[in-house]
Amino acid sequence: MTPEKNNQTLTRWLLIATIALLVLVLGLQLWQLFGKAAPGNSDNAPPLTADASTPENPQAAGSALSPGKSAMIEDVRALNEALSANELAKLSAEELEQLWETGAPGLPVGMSFAAQAAEEYAGTLAVDSVTSETDPELDEAPPHYEVELHHPTLGDFAYKIDAYTGEVLEGAPNILQNLHVTDASPEDPEAPGGQSAPAGNQPSTAEPQPPAASAQKPVSNTPVQQPAATDEEAAKNAAFTHAGVTAAQVSGLRCKLEWDDGRQVYDIDFWVGDTEYDYEIEASTGVVLEAQQERGIRPSGASAQQPGSFIGEEAAKNAAFAHAGISAADAGSIQCELDEDDGHWVYEIEFRTGGVEYDYEIDASTGTVVKAEQDR
Repeated sequence: MTPEKNNQTLTRWLLIATIALLVLVLGLQLWQLFGKAAPGNSDNAPPLTADASTPENPQAAGSALSPGKSAMIEDVRALNEALSANELAKLSAEELEQLWETGAPGLPVGMSFAAQAAEEYAGTLAVDSVTSETDPELDEAPPHYEVELHHPTLGDFAYKIDAYTGEVLEGAPNILQNLHVTDASPEDPEAPGGQSAPAGNQPSTAEPQPPAASAQKPVSNTPVQQPAATDEEAAKNAAFTHAGVTAAQVSGLRCKLEWDDGRQVYDIDFWVGDTEYDYEIEASTGVVLEAQQERGIRPSGASAQQPGSFIGEEAAKNAAFAHAGISAADAGSIQCELDEDDGHWVYEIEFRTGGVEYDYEIDASTGTVVKAEQDR
């Protein structure tokens, strides 16, 4: 073989070896990119490394996790390895602790999901002014989240959300339905002044108001699924009628709008002579739900001060609003009741506005501000 042919053969083998080496390097790179990916990953999913957020590495699930929370996640996974560390890292320390105490039967929906489920059920997702507060109760039966929604006008609503299914267990649906009742339109032959509705139309209850709303309310022909609360005065009159007394005979009157088992009720207490009356009136219908009377000793000062000498709830509220520097239209969740304190009668008034809760005591006879507190 001539030297020239030997050089050609050597060059050919060198070229083949170079190509084989390039193919080997390319194959190694492709294996590193795709060969180590988790079996369940999609074709477009980025590859996971050994330190990526795998279920066995709770610390990598979030670099901001504290050592304590990481240890709690490990303790929970020791009870149930099927739970993902990534998902557990989204839970609060309180949720993790309760989950561990109950044996980690599954992954709860989380506080954010529970709050959203409550708002969807209440129909307030689109209302920015509605705020929520959520507490986990995973160690109760059934495991659930307690969600409290606060509406600036309608007040507070409590909900229970199943911790593992997200189902609403308790709470009032579509609380904004009451707000659909508005003033009668010009085409509506019925006016708020008191004309009766035409035959065949179904009258609906009035627009929801705070406890001290006026007795004059607009009426609509549109039926409402959930009736709004009747006027406070109507509830008091229902109690007086049931008791067989008149307003002039009553002293020590207290009236408060509350929620009881998902419905609004007026809790009314008053005295007639030496008999104390305790009533619960359904706000939407004025029906007497509970009625009790008991003879006893009147609170001190009750015989000396009669309701006729008091300034009245409206004046007391206005005094509180003026002191707080707001208008009545800005106040929400208003509660007012007449109470006796060491022989002195005061109106206890609570309301909210702008994220601030106000607590007032107004002298029942003079309208003087006795106490004023604020709580954010």
